[in-house]
Amino acid sequence: MKMLECGITMKTHIIQEETELGTIASEIITSFTQKESAHIVTLRGDLGVGKTALTKHIAHILGIHELVTSPTFVIMKSYPIAHHAFLKKLIHIDAYRIESDDELRVLGFEALCAEPHTLVCIEWPERIVVSLRNKMVYPVTLAIDTQENRMITYGY
Repeated sequence: MKMLECGITMKTHIIQEETELGTIASEIITSFTQKESAHIVTLRGDLGVGKTALTKHIAHILGIHELVTSPTFVIMKSYPIAHHAFLKKLIHIDAYRIESDDELRVLGFEALCAEPHTLVCIEWPERIVVSLRNKMVYPVTLAIDTQENRMITYGY
């Protein structure tokens, strides 16, 4: 996947509790500035590593009170954001079941990515590499180490 660089350095945190994801979610959100298109966060990692949990923390910080669950079977969920200065919508996509980039066309993926005031969180981005080509993405990688800690690397 080709990602456009912005000059910000990558950060890595090792956490032991899921609640610590809140700090990382806050850092991710505060790193964004207003722009003419959506902010795209890609979430890579094995099954059960915390991709949806991190998205839940992001949603909570953005004031979303709805229950955020993995959109595995519906592919995409949308949540309105009422209180944030420049974000008005959170789109949560689980690309695990996507078999080709053409399937994203039905979801209006290109229009979503071009929409200002939108945050798009994509689980399993490696399944839609072609659709992400030439888009500026904020990469997040989650992994579990040998002591069952989660290692999260994020940033541009």
